[in-house]
Amino acid sequence: MKSKFTVKNQEYEVALEKKERGEEDKFNPYRATVSGQPKGTVQGTCQITDAALEAADKKAAGGGATAGDLIAEACGKSIASELVIRELKPDFSFVVDYRWL
Repeated sequence: MKSKFTVKNQEYEVALEKKERGEEDKFNPYRATVSGQPKGTVQGTCQITDAALEAADKKAAGGGATAGDLIAEACGKSIASELVIRELKPDFSFVVDYRWL
């Protein structure tokens, strides 16, 4: 799953890969690879809440995009809000809930 977004006239792309949810994981982990930063590609994790996955499924059922596309877009929005403030650090971790959808 991928999504492109722009922050301060700089284009970025996030690629997501679902990771296995462990017993200790409160949310659904997705490996996030973000390209477009001046210092290169950065990897981290987007922690997707169950409510966000449900909202993506409901919204996708209405047509227009897949649930995966909507989750990638939500992660892009979350990451974009951080990039307004500062560059991403390696091994970042953000919780992405239904409000990003």
